[in-house]
Amino acid sequence: MDGLMTLLASNAGRSDPSTPVRVQTDEHLPEATGIDTEMGTEEENLEADEETLHAFRTQRLQFLPLIYIPITATAQDLKREALFLWRCIYAVESKDTTRQAALITFQSQPQKSSLCVYAQMAIALVFELGLNKPAPPDLNQTISNSNAVGHMPGLKASISTMRTMNERRAVLGCFVLTSIIAQFLGRMDPLRWTPHMKECLDILAHSEESPGDAVLAQITRTRLVADQILQGPWDDGLYGLSPSSTRAAFHSKALESRLKTNKADIPAQLGDNKPILFHIYDTEISLYEAALVKPPADEEMSTLRLDHLYSCLHVVKQFFDLFSAINPVEYTALALPHLAQLSHCFVTLFRLSTFDYPGWNKAAVKNTVDILVVADQISTSLSQVAATVGIHSDGANSDPYSKLGMILQKLRTEWAVRLPGWSGARVDPGSDDLFLPSMEMDDLDSFMNWSGMLWMAEGTGQGFAA
Repeated sequence: MDGLMTLLASNAGRSDPSTPVRVQTDEHLPEATGIDTEMGTEEENLEADEETLHAFRTQRLQFLPLIYIPITATAQDLKREALFLWRCIYAVESKDTTRQAALITFQSQPQKSSLCVYAQMAIALVFELGLNKPAPPDLNQTISNSNAVGHMPGLKASISTMRTMNERRAVLGCFVLTSIIAQFLGRMDPLRWTPHMKECLDILAHSEESPGDAVLAQITRTRLVADQILQGPWDDGLYGLSPSSTRAAFHSKALESRLKTNKADIPAQLGDNKPILFHIYDTEISLYEAALVKPPADEEMSTLRLDHLYSCLHVVKQFFDLFSAINPVEYTALALPHLAQLSHCFVTLFRLSTFDYPGWNKAAVKNTVDILVVADQISTSLSQVAATVGIHSDGANSDPYSKLGMILQKLRTEWAVRLPGWSGARVDPGSDDLFLPSMEMDDLDSFMNWSGMLWMAEGTGQGFAA
């Protein structure tokens, strides 16, 4: 979120979409303490900085294209024109966990419980900068007559009079992230959608400035459907015979049709784009997981519920097949949205594996996608990341990816206890310390100290429960 807030704050007054964004100058930033400078010759440091920027541009922005940094822009350009943005890039790309911890502490104190606060700050910045509305031709049109800013010499409003491409990316990126956080936490609303944001979406969808623009546009369209799913009329049930259930079923069918249309409209060159597919699969799961709500005692067997259960299982398999195709190097490019989606899929798969309903075959779940096998595979891949990309840490398994793999193994142990009839549900009797009996949020906060995986709480996920 620090990076997003930087982007939102950086574009005011800029009119050139092809150059790096400008943020606070050096005198407005905390004094550098040397933590963002490698020990070495000037030439070595320059080379290392360029490698850092290249990794961010070619890896992280491929999965979350919230900003465009031209290929002609150098690390030195960012240090001069967008110092805070550079420090954020340097922090996330650092391969020394001790240095990374110092950098993140220098920038902020992020915790999972603060995600809602950060999201609201980002939304407030969008409002302050006017990014959710068309850029005004005259600043006086945007200022209240009771507000001195903009009406007195020396006081300048922060609103831009010319909308840049990075401003468009920023407002859509804010919508996407706040939408995901709202779903993940279940206690806030995302940035409200406006006609101007629809205009920004259409412009980015046809932009040729950056390949990431089309990706961001597709992700945004999918999140719009996801928000409609979360606001759907599901309270009165979806699978009964009452008029309210009939309306809910019609609404579900309409959203399913819209998702299919979105998928059909994806450009051919983006048909196998992983970030886009992750968002589509996650949204489809959100739609079908309504079938996992405990049926009322008087409900007759619903073919629609069964259809949704099997559709949900099919999409979960697609998600994990795609995730398993990620190589260890790509794991370092995963961001909060992808971790939230991974959490969502594990929660849903566990619920599918334990759901009781006439006609629902839990053995078919295991044969289609075995949660214990998948957990093993992903935790193994996570344990290989540090060695593959050269992450340095103090002690074995102390890097964030190894820690996340260990958390997943602990969860696997808990799932194995609850699935005693499944082959491979091994439990080491001497590993009592691996159990997480209460699945408290704080126990799952080890990944970068703030991801809050929220993998499972008695088979349901807060914010993702149907």
